[in-house]
Amino acid sequence: MKKHILRLALLTVALTAILTSCGNKTPKDRTQYLPNITGNAGEVLITINKNYWEGELGSTLREILAGEYPYLPQREPVFKLFNATPGGFTGSLMLHRNIIIVNVSPEVDTTGIRISRDAWAKPQVVVTVSSTTPEEATELIRTNSEMIINAIEQTERDRLIANSIKYEDRDVRLAVTENIGGSPYFPKGFTMKKDTPDFMWISQETTYVNQGILIFKYPYTDPSQLSADSLKAKLGDLWKVNVPGMRDNSYMTFNKVIDPGFRNITYKGMTMVEMRGLWEVENDYMGGPFVCHIFPDPERKNIIILNAFVYAPKYDKRKYLRQVESIIYSFNWKENLEVEK
Repeated sequence: MKKHILRLALLTVALTAILTSCGNKTPKDRTQYLPNITGNAGEVLITINKNYWEGELGSTLREILAGEYPYLPQREPVFKLFNATPGGFTGSLMLHRNIIIVNVSPEVDTTGIRISRDAWAKPQVVVTVSSTTPEEATELIRTNSEMIINAIEQTERDRLIANSIKYEDRDVRLAVTENIGGSPYFPKGFTMKKDTPDFMWISQETTYVNQGILIFKYPYTDPSQLSADSLKAKLGDLWKVNVPGMRDNSYMTFNKVIDPGFRNITYKGMTMVEMRGLWEVENDYMGGPFVCHIFPDPERKNIIILNAFVYAPKYDKRKYLRQVESIIYSFNWKENLEVEK
């Protein structure tokens, strides 16, 4: 472990020397010299001693990071994990998109968890867990599990949002902005399927995968409209009227067995209600996962629902849901969209 730490330290010093010798650049410019990340979306590389990986410490990491992703029709892990020993953490492995380094040594000076960005590649997140014993590392990971998951989730989301902005379909964004005063960024491939004053349907459809964004707007009259019961009833009505199925008297509705979950979230200064669950089609056999962001507009005139959903009967759903969820996370009001562009 000491040799491994020394090798990483020397690599960091060498990289810093190379970057600072390239001219009078600001610290932010160092990222332009980094290689691009490797690995697939949703993967996490864990660098850990083999004995710890096979013991309670490894079990804790798997329990937290590879537990069941919520509100999917089939079991899928939150992240796909693979591991490397400290001695094997070299070369291309150091370029992986999401890395957790577990450093357990009696010589550790400062215990805790540190999150860093773009250490060896871009855009990369590295979570370092430092402790003197495996028991201490286990407790650190359990106590900070939400922070660790959020750091990786947010980095994955930021990558998708950056791609949506870079390769956006500007016409779709402008149409949505004109209607509700703001918009997400939609990557090319997403097209307007329906456009009315109170409902818009934007989707990307292939032979076996349908990723959709439904946008609803209706008058805001009372804070009680944002309660869980009120929102579930309202969305059910909106689905029934606006999202028909393939057969007669068929329409989008909630899964009959699993109730949706609700929580309040704040993202980039916006507070909203998140609704997450499973949808199905009444009188048909279609279904899949969905997630909504629900919030009033700045003037408190209307409630906006951004409803992302996936239909992919032949494939796992987690990847596709993260992609459309990142789109609704990219939402901003018109004045802020203009600043970003």
